Amino acid sequence: MPLSKINLHKKIKSTFKISFKNSALFESALYHPSYRNEISCPGLQDFDRLEFLGDTILNFVICKKLFEKFPQADEGDLSKLRSILVSRKVLFRVAKETKFSKLVHLSRSLDRQSVETKAKILADSLEAFIAALFFDQGLEKTEKFILKYFKPYIDPKRLARIDPNPKSTLQEIALREWQRLPVYDSKVCTSGIETLASVGNRFKAKTSGRSRQESEQKAARILVRKIRQALAGRSKKTSSRRKLRKAA
Repeated sequence: MPLSKINLHKKIKSTFKISFKNSALFESALYHPSYRNEISCPGLQDFDRLEFLGDTILNFVICKKLFEKFPQADEGDLSKLRSILVSRKVLFRVAKETKFSKLVHLSRSLDRQSVETKAKILADSLEAFIAALFFDQGLEKTEKFILKYFKPYIDPKRLARIDPNPKSTLQEIALREWQRLPVYDSKVCTSGIETLASVGNRFKAKTSGRSRQESEQKAARILVRKIRQALAGRSKKTSSRRKLRKAA
């Protein structure tokens, strides 16, 4: 049976320290369509519409934060960072780490599935929750909520480890910076497949994995991190030289 409004209020308050005004909004976000098909829930807003708006609000807040935090990053880098931060993978991690997953109501069959199997559902529900929070609390408090729980991920090093497609990221960076493609040299080793990934003679990374795909992905991820660190250092030096020239 659905939680009473009092119990729902208590659960949300204990999880997120939020006191809301309109409980129906949060019921709309937390009662997944599969659950509504089993339990009569009249008068709730459309879940998919809330999810749509929540996705838009999340993208806006994350884009704004990235724009402020990384003034040297170009449009390509900002887009890549944003796409990882608003990805299902990160939303699912936030849902698990904050125990948001325990607030979502699913059908009996879905509820029996593993948490990992429900990754998309939890990501969609978190976006719907963000929309409910926006209607109930306003943009300022919604922005604070998003930044509080996404802050640990707004870090290029951590995002490089989460990147679902590091080979694509490495290729984009290599083409943009040096107009060349990364090279992967893989061979069989005792631990599986060993791969040396390189961009020119300067940037190289070697690692191993159980398959060629896993090994190349791991090597690309390490190399992306190395290159970003080098490019960040270069940007700082360039900025320092400009300041010195202005002061002279």
